[in-house]
Amino acid sequence: MQCPHCHADVAIPKLGELRELPQVEDAPDRSTATAPSGGSTIAFLLLGLIAVALLLGAGYNAVRWAMIETTTTTESHLAEIEESYARVEPASVVLDFEDMEVRSLDMVSPYTYHAVVTEKSRWGWNAVITAGLAVVCGIGAFGAASRGRKG
Repeated sequence: MQCPHCHADVAIPKLGELRELPQVEDAPDRSTATAPSGGSTIAFLLLGLIAVALLLGAGYNAVRWAMIETTTTTESHLAEIEESYARVEPASVVLDFEDMEVRSLDMVSPYTYHAVVTEKSRWGWNAVITAGLAVVCGIGAFGAASRGRKG
């Protein structure tokens, strides 16, 4: 018979000749070779669940960050102080200055707007770090799954 691809003559054995050929051992089942191992499945599930939990945490942190309003900045606070000093009598400004000389200028706590900005910054960084850890766990989960299929 002639091969349809290369047009070479190919000998086709008869059924009786095929029965006389030696038997080949059955090849191992390919579906069991590609099935993931128990350890990689557990690693995939565990890392996947951790990644989902971290993503939920990142979402919560991001929502908290977005909900905090920061309307006052250092520049606007200083402009507000300058504006208030422009409206008062000069004698009152002198009395305030003399009072500052007597008392210490060290602040015990930060201004309220500064505390709000710091809190917003912390929520933002928490969101970024948590999302980064979620990505790392997700990559680890898919790596465990692919390693288990190769084995």
